[in-house]
Amino acid sequence: MSENIPYRCHSLPELFRDLMQMKQRIIAGTESELQNLSLESTHQDALYSIMNVLNYVVMRREALHSLQSRLAQAGLSSLGRVEPHVMNNIDAVLDVLSKAVSCTDYESLEASQCVDYDGGYRMLKQRAQRLFGPPHSLRSEYIMVTMPTEAAEDISLVESLMEAGMDAARINCAHDDETVWTQMIANIRQVAEKHNRKCPILMDLAGHKIRTGQVYMPGKKNVKKAQSAKKFPRLHDLDWLVLCKETDNPKRFFEEFDVPVGVAATCTYPDVIDLVEVGQSLWIDDGKIGTIIKQKSEQALLLQVTQVGPKGVRLKEEKGLNFPETVLNLPTLSEKDLQDVQFVSQYADLVGLSFTESPEDVLNLREKLSFLGRKELPIVAKIETADAVRQLPQIIVQALAHNIDIGIMIARGDLAVELGSVRMAEIQDEILRLCEAAHVPVVWATQVLESLAKRGTISRPEISDAAMAQRAECVMLNKGPYIATAVEILSGVLQRMEAHQFKSHTHMRALHW
Repeated sequence: MSENIPYRCHSLPELFRDLMQMKQRIIAGTESELQNLSLESTHQDALYSIMNVLNYVVMRREALHSLQSRLAQAGLSSLGRVEPHVMNNIDAVLDVLSKAVSCTDYESLEASQCVDYDGGYRMLKQRAQRLFGPPHSLRSEYIMVTMPTEAAEDISLVESLMEAGMDAARINCAHDDETVWTQMIANIRQVAEKHNRKCPILMDLAGHKIRTGQVYMPGKKNVKKAQSAKKFPRLHDLDWLVLCKETDNPKRFFEEFDVPVGVAATCTYPDVIDLVEVGQSLWIDDGKIGTIIKQKSEQALLLQVTQVGPKGVRLKEEKGLNFPETVLNLPTLSEKDLQDVQFVSQYADLVGLSFTESPEDVLNLREKLSFLGRKELPIVAKIETADAVRQLPQIIVQALAHNIDIGIMIARGDLAVELGSVRMAEIQDEILRLCEAAHVPVVWATQVLESLAKRGTISRPEISDAAMAQRAECVMLNKGPYIATAVEILSGVLQRMEAHQFKSHTHMRALHW
């Protein structure tokens, strides 16, 4: 239809026909997907969510822009907020069109299998409360805070976080040990009881998080180990560095390659050096340092910095390494995870599964928890890789089919390295919408108000990012010296945004300019 020709009522029968045909394609596609599932023991509310998310996935396989534009021109719902109640929304539009075209009501034969407008949001809210407890009195979103080691020694720190607005606590099993975790948990429980509140504790299994180990620099006489923040070497564009296996003689790595190597670092998973190839990229510290593998030996990789900030970045110990072009084929649960999950099953309220990439990863963890007597423990699947994004619909559907209380964490640091920052912008929106269609809670994580938490300074882009986080059910902050201030400001941002936005809905409140 030409843009110069106004939309006329005689096009409504065609619109009714096209929307009806799309509905039939969604039903057929959903039936095909259901044949691959075993749903005999699945709870009724999970069945509704499975049906709805499959409706959504099948619908989103089509390009809908043209149909949406025609619906909007007719003054009807353009399906832009269809996620929690796909078929109910489509049927509502068909009913209006049917009345306009033939003066008859549209009766859907599938209505009994579909979740309605209120039901979708009600299930999402109930699942969020099962994971994160009663909502905050002033906002519907939850704030989760990663506990620093000091939280085991300083109960006043936990108190200040809860007073600032913390609703849930995260313990990262990649750091500290069971003694520290036990004291952290005791302090969190004590403060929560004092305030007559619940503060669920998420214990995050480390997974095969490949990190830098010891960092070495060439000295005047001997190679020296960097041992303090100010002494860690700063890398700049085109600098050379070596990533090596554990060694008793780090000096050799400064002599092995015929270039001026300024720093060498060991790797916590040495076998990865055997798996990568020359020419592949390797990212360090959540993508702060980008490198290319230039040469490879039996014990080491020669890397050249290709992407870094103008002031450079210090290469420190225990910083994550990402290999987006390398297939690692690692089991989801490491040996450490298998030990930690025994502690987690006794003390945690939720368990975080790092580097979830398939439904089998979630089901495997569920099996371990069942053996330990905690089958009901909710699982937060962390989405950190491109494979995880591709598998996300099946991860969610299989978890629901097995009656698992599932949450999804968008681990934006590792995911942005895997996908690239430009692709990440649209993927985080797609994940939010998919989870909304499945009525599954989302945790928005990584670098939220990071400069404020770490340095006490706030930037406008970070405030905008925090405002975007309001579309998730839970927002996670990482530790830092100014974390209590960050919690307080985040709480204020979320409260204000609720007047403007709920999930994908824009609220048009009264404005007084």
